[in-house]
Amino acid sequence: MTGQAAGDSHSHSPQSLRSRLERIDRLLLVRLRSLGDSILTLPLVDALHGWRPDLKLDLVIERAFAPVFDGYPGVHETLILRDSASSGAAGWSKARMLFEILRRRYPAVLNLHGGSTSALLTFASGASLRIGQGSYRYARAYNIHLPPSSEIWGKTDLHTADHQLSLIRWLDLPIPAEPRYALTVRPEARNRIRGRLREAGIAPGRYVNLHPSARLLTKQWPEERFARLADSLASESGLPVIFTAGQNETQILVNIGQSATQKHIYWADLGLADLFALIEGCQLFIANDSGPTHAAAALKKPVVVIWGSSNWVAWRPWGTDYELIRSELPCMPCPGYTCTAYGEPRCVLGIPVDLVLEACRRMLNRKP
Repeated sequence: MTGQAAGDSHSHSPQSLRSRLERIDRLLLVRLRSLGDSILTLPLVDALHGWRPDLKLDLVIERAFAPVFDGYPGVHETLILRDSASSGAAGWSKARMLFEILRRRYPAVLNLHGGSTSALLTFASGASLRIGQGSYRYARAYNIHLPPSSEIWGKTDLHTADHQLSLIRWLDLPIPAEPRYALTVRPEARNRIRGRLREAGIAPGRYVNLHPSARLLTKQWPEERFARLADSLASESGLPVIFTAGQNETQILVNIGQSATQKHIYWADLGLADLFALIEGCQLFIANDSGPTHAAAALKKPVVVIWGSSNWVAWRPWGTDYELIRSELPCMPCPGYTCTAYGEPRCVLGIPVDLVLEACRRMLNRKP
């Protein structure tokens, strides 16, 4: 930590910060944690690149989400942080990451996460401009505190993409009316998926993709209902149904396969890049509130999302045509780690198959 960085004031006007940012050649974004958060950072990348195409924009990201930024326009370099349990995997340890950030001597760092690791990386960077939300923990890590997003935007019903764009808004920089916001699908991943579809006898672009897993139980629609939904969709539309899940979620697909009365495809072995390629080619994407739902939105696919405990205004699909099926309960939204109101998550358990099926019918019948 340099003496200059430590002595910087926390009070900067938007005009003075913009003036300082106009003179830098590199900016580091710290974007740790989830798939959805990573994907919803892309509009910010678009806005920064549109404002300063010459700005070298680097990102600290976690290894699991590297395909989100792989080949994305405007991204100069990704610094990949691996978790402590993956010592033999690609990416850097936390200690090596600290060294690399300090060695690069970034003039400015913008933290988009606010947790302890991201605060440490920001503080240790030695950057003259260390930018974070005023509400973040470890306030000493930042010498520029952004006002609350609701104050910057003048409203409270903000999407997460809006939160990510708060710096741009605060600085009165141009926000593209239609950000590019589209995942880059690698050609080799697209070729692998085409080969698997060919082996399964499925024509490209002629299938429905269901992703039935969720991170929290309060977002998880019952497996038996996913099975019934898939059976009905296959019968009515004639489209094959491909179920996907993470490698640690295989049991969900096993349970669905045991409940289904028709033959469907079940893939739990796709890496993230291949999952993007599969979603890219589907005719309709159906899922719970989950990271792959945001991937489908970023790939401009029609989406039907089955909603549970979380804030639908902040986390709904962004930038695509979608239908969101949710309950109306006074306890919604909630943190979702447990259901304190009823003992079981009635928000997601109360959604019937027929309601979701009707939404799928409407989406499949819409003209592009």
